[in-house]
Amino acid sequence: MDDVRGTVYAFLYGPAERFDEALAALHAAGITAARDIELGAILAKFSDGTDNPSKEFREQCRDRAIQAATGTRFTVDEQRIGVMQSSAASLQVTHNRHTGEYLGQLIDTDAPLFMREEQLQRLADEKGITVNDIELRDPPYMTPPTE
Repeated sequence: MDDVRGTVYAFLYGPAERFDEALAALHAAGITAARDIELGAILAKFSDGTDNPSKEFREQCRDRAIQAATGTRFTVDEQRIGVMQSSAASLQVTHNRHTGEYLGQLIDTDAPLFMREEQLQRLADEKGITVNDIELRDPPYMTPPTE
């Protein structure tokens, strides 16, 4: 995966019982998104390919996430929208090794080992699988909003 410094991110919050519905709605809209269990949120990401996206692009990303989440009771936290300042090339997506099911989390492979182990164990416990059942894959490309 390429270095994606400048990726716009937005956190969405809503009822835990609607996480899957909200994630599916974001994915259906072509938005790269994953569950952040520690924050109890969904992290949506967008990139225009630059290190310093414009204010207009950031606003388009916010609006696109709001529109995609309509009806899920998830909302964008206006205080938690920003731009990544470091490389996200180390992010990997979690999948069930046996079924290929997307497990809804991103793992930062540059994070300290104990943090990755804890995050993977929490995910395994939540999904009723073992850590060995989790496969890390490169994420799909991140798409900018379409006009």
